Formats: sequence, C-alpha cells, structure tokens
Amino acid sequence: MTAQTGGFSCDNCRLAYISRLKMISRNYSYLLMALLALFSASVWADEVDYVVTGVQEPLLTNVVNHVSAYRVGASAKLNARLRRKLIEDTKSAAANAVRPYGYFNPVISTELMPVKDGQWTLNVDIKTGPPVLVTELKLELNGPGRELKSVKDWHQAFPLAEGKRLNQLAWDRAKLEVIDRLEEVGYLSAEFSRHSIYVDPIANTARLDLALNTGSQAVMGRVTFNQDVLSEGILDSLQRFEQGDAYSAWLLEKFRLDLWRSGYFEDIEVVERRELSAEPPRVNLDVNLQPRKKNTYQGTLGFGTDTQIRMQLLWGRHLLSPRGDNFDVGFGWQQKDNEFSLQSNYRLPRKTNTRQFWIASFGLKSEKQTLEVSENGDLENRFNIARGTVDDFSLRFGKTRARNIKGGMEQLFETVFAQYLHEQRNFSLTGNADMADAILIGDRANDPLLKNSSSSLAIGMDWVWPEIRGTGFETSGHHEKAWIFTSNEAWGSEIDYSQVYLSSRVNFLHGSRWKLLLRAEAGYSDVRSSVETISIGDSELNITLTDLPSLYRFKAGGSRSVRGYAFEFLDTNGLGSNHILTGSAEVEYRFLDDWSAAAFIDVGNAFDDWSSPGLKLGTGFGVRWYSAIGALRLDFAQGWDLEGDPWRIHLTIGTPLL
Repeated sequence: MTAQTGGFSCDNCRLAYISRLKMISRNYSYLLMALLALFSASVWADEVDYVVTGVQEPLLTNVVNHVSAYRVGASAKLNARLRRKLIEDTKSAAANAVRPYGYFNPVISTELMPVKDGQWTLNVDIKTGPPVLVTELKLELNGPGRELKSVKDWHQAFPLAEGKRLNQLAWDRAKLEVIDRLEEVGYLSAEFSRHSIYVDPIANTARLDLALNTGSQAVMGRVTFNQDVLSEGILDSLQRFEQGDAYSAWLLEKFRLDLWRSGYFEDIEVVERRELSAEPPRVNLDVNLQPRKKNTYQGTLGFGTDTQIRMQLLWGRHLLSPRGDNFDVGFGWQQKDNEFSLQSNYRLPRKTNTRQFWIASFGLKSEKQTLEVSENGDLENRFNIARGTVDDFSLRFGKTRARNIKGGMEQLFETVFAQYLHEQRNFSLTGNADMADAILIGDRANDPLLKNSSSSLAIGMDWVWPEIRGTGFETSGHHEKAWIFTSNEAWGSEIDYSQVYLSSRVNFLHGSRWKLLLRAEAGYSDVRSSVETISIGDSELNITLTDLPSLYRFKAGGSRSVRGYAFEFLDTNGLGSNHILTGSAEVEYRFLDDWSAAAFIDVGNAFDDWSSPGLKLGTGFGVRWYSAIGALRLDFAQGWDLEGDPWRIHLTIGTPLL
C-alpha cells in the first residue's frame, strides 16, 4: 500500500527528483565540453604579427594601435574567408588612423604571409598621399574674456592657420587649451558655439569654423570653514582674495597650500559650489578641515662635507589654544666646530584683514672657534694662536606680516623685530707662544681677543620672499632674503653697529633637460673696527679687531657658498668678517629621469675692507640625484686661489633654493 500526501505519491516525487538530477548532469556535461572545446581552440588559435612601413611617428604608433585592435578572434583558425576579412579590416583601420593627421587618400598595401604553422605576419605598407591643407580658417572670439592676453596669445598662435596641414589632434588640443586658460581665471562657462571641420577629400582641402564664447567671469563667493578647533576669524587671513574678487584657480591652489602650511590640520578638503547662473557668476567654498595631532616629534641624522655628522631633534605644539598660537623647540648639533644650538619659537596670529603674527623666540648657541693669523692674507699659511668657545644667548620679539605680491600669487614675509644678544667669548692660547706674545694687546688673562663679553639690543626689519614650484629636477622659482638692523648705546646697548644684507637664488628651466641656477649675496656692516700691524722678524701680520658680535659676522666657502674651499674657510682670522660678497652660476643638464650633470663657477669672499675684498674663484662639475628624500648633490670643485689649485669634494642634500 502506497502512502499519499497532498494528492501526490512519494514515488512520483522520487522519479521527478531523479529526472531533474539527470537533466542537470547533462547540462553540466555540455558546459564542460564547451569549455574544453574553447580552451582547446584558443590553445591552437592562429597568431598574427603586424609590420607597418611607410609612415613615421606619430602616425606609426597610431596605425599600429588601430590595426592591432582588429583581431579575427582568439579561437579562430585563419581560413581563406577570415584572411580576406582580416585584410579588409586592417586596410580600413589604417585609413582611419592616418585621417586625424590630414591624410584622407592613402594607398595601403597588405601582404599576409605564413611564418610557420599557426603564425602569420601581416605587412602593411602605407603611402599617405597628398595632405589635406587648410584653405579657410574662421576663428571667432566673443565675450569679455577675448581681451585676455592669454587668449590673444592663443589666437595668435593657433596651430591650424591657412596653408597648414590639417591635424585633428592639434585642433582638439587647441580647443582644450583655451578652455583651460579661461577657466583658470574664472570664465567657467566658456564654450564653443561653433566647431566644425569641412573636408573636401577629392581636392584635399579643409575649411575650419570655430566660434568661442567666453561668458562672464566668475567671482569668489562666500568661504565657510567647517572646523571646531580655532576661534572664528582666525583662518580668514589665510585667504589671498576677498569676496567679489575674480575667480582664480591658482589662488585656490595657494589657499589649499596655506591651510596645510598653517600646521593646524591633517585633512583638508576645499569644495567649490559654483553658481554660474548668478550675476555675476560666483563660486562659494566649503572648507572641510580635520585637525592634526597637537604634538609632533621629529628627529634627523645626516652627514655633509660642510657640517660632517649632524643631528636635530624637534618638538612642535601646533595648537596651544583656540587663538591659534603655536610653539616649537628644536635642538641641533653638528660635528664641525662642535656646534650646539637650542631654538624655541612662539607665534600668535593677529585678527586682522591681512595675515599677521606676533612672534617671540629665544636661542642658545655654542661653538668652538679658532683664532688664526696669516701674513698678507695668505690662505695656505695660517697660524693657530688660540682656540675656545663662543656662547650666544638671544631673545627676539616682533611682528610678521605676509604681503601679497602679483595679486596674491606670491607672498613677501616682512618682520619688524627687536633682538637682545648676550655673547661670551672664552679662548685659550695654543700653538706658537712667541707669536701669541707679539699679537696680544693686553695681558693674557684679560686680552679682548681671548676673553670678552658684550650685550646689545638691535632693532630692525627682515624680509623673506620665497616662490618655489615643482619637485626634483623641475624645481624652479626664486628665494630672496634681506635684513637691516642697528644697535646703539642710546637704548642700552654696550656697542654700536648696523648691518644690511641681501641675497637671491633663482632657478630657470629651459625645456625638459636644461636648468640655469644663479646665486648672489652681499652684506655690509657699519661697526667700529681696527687693524693692528704686528712685526715678527722680517714679517708683518695684520690683525683686524671688530666689535661686531660673532653671531652677525659673515663667513664664506663651502657647498652653498664658494665651492673649492672648506666650509666657512674664507673670513678674517677664522672668526668671521664684517662684509661678504659672493656669486655663482651653474648649468645643469638632465641625462636620465632622476639624474643630471652640472658645471659651475663660484666667486666671493668674506672680508673687512671693501677696498680690498680679495674675491676667490672656484670652478667645477658635479652630479645630482633627485631621490625621494631630496636632491643629493655631489660636486668636485677646484679652488684657484689655493696653492696647487687643489680639488675638493662637496656633498649636500636638498634644493639650493631653500
């Protein structure tokens, strides 16, 4: 007896289930057979290599890309029908590939040859025929943007003038270029109302019709800062533009960089909200900011031929309060002269329309120095008289203002400051005691050359104008520095002195392989100084005594000064000089992506008498490697004012603009 459930017998259910399993099994078998057949066919499919002749670059690459895209199929064997189709498709693809370059009547010959079983070579020979020439160019500019110099220059240099060969790629590039130029300065609705090419392939002529409508120039709109760590108004001074100013893509990029350089934020997103239907069109900005960690710790260890081994430790507190004030402390040491330094800086933004800060800093510096004398400035024969330590303690207070230049594209940082300096010099006699006895002015225990201390208060201004673009070999721009300050007994200084200084570094790129680097500096100090002439046997030694604190004295020589001479080797008595004058010219040629060669000439000196600066000459060559950590610069320089014209190796890391 068979049980029944729901009107269906269980035997019927079992039979239906078995039947379904058989059907699924057959389907999988068919699928497996099809996959095996496809795999087998692809393994044994014919291969075709293309050889294109008769044309040069850039046509060659375009033809190869077009014809190689026409495949009969990965699993096909080239029978007679497929061979005919392959040849027809190749001819059609080759003809289409040369048309954008102005050749509409090419003669294309093909030959399909078997190489071995399953492999073929398709030779494609192209005779381009006469090019299509532009016989009429109608180029129309409409809208206020047509008066821009960049647009006029584009119009003047339009690549498809009458008589030129038609080139559709140049046509497309020219259209994109002018739209980019207009959008960079705020013409965000710029478009072409007409853009047509009419070709007569029989006469090989073309007529071009292009009408550009610039639309209205957009302005900068409202800026909304979405952040909760700074008080309202602190970030407003970072804008190099005002609401209602003309839109500028470059100023927006500077705005993003300034937000990042402020040190407050880790993630920065500037979203443009374009309202192009408004009158005038405007662009509002939503600035989304995520704060960075409040503390940063950094340590570096390095080596250079100037400083030898060096190290630096830095702690920065990026945000002390919602007012935006920050603080950092840095400690440094270098093997050269066993120099130690401790520097701390405090900065507080001012709530003003322009970017301004109150600044304060203090510094401690200690270094070993050697008192040296020579006969008539002989660089080779210096006599070591004394060696000791110079310790400096300084306090500096002031106000820094960022001045916009070129409409905000560049910024000049101007600082008004007062700096207190206390300096202590403590030397001990070394070397030739008889010469020391002749040179010392007073007794050995209290001679001002050996032991001295002074305090001064200088008031002045300094300027820094950096504009550095690009990375690696493409780094270009300029970096200027200048200062002027004076110290006077009238406001409590123990000594009177004044100093003026100016330096400039400029990089020029020429093409993709050549670069010119120019560098110059000049410094003058108005300070009480004297020259003591000491007779020793038949020789006379001139000793310059100056009241200028050691911290403000100039020294020349080294990898970033006059190459071919040791670091800070060019000065007076080994203790620095009142004045400096140096210059450099360098040509660099890139022979690989990250490698370049250089040749240079340097001249200069640090001295105390402008009537006899005694400028020294250095020349040489070098190699540069632009690595991920910066430019590594290896120079071989010859000092022409040293006996025997010796060579010296200089090694530095970093861009020479900094």
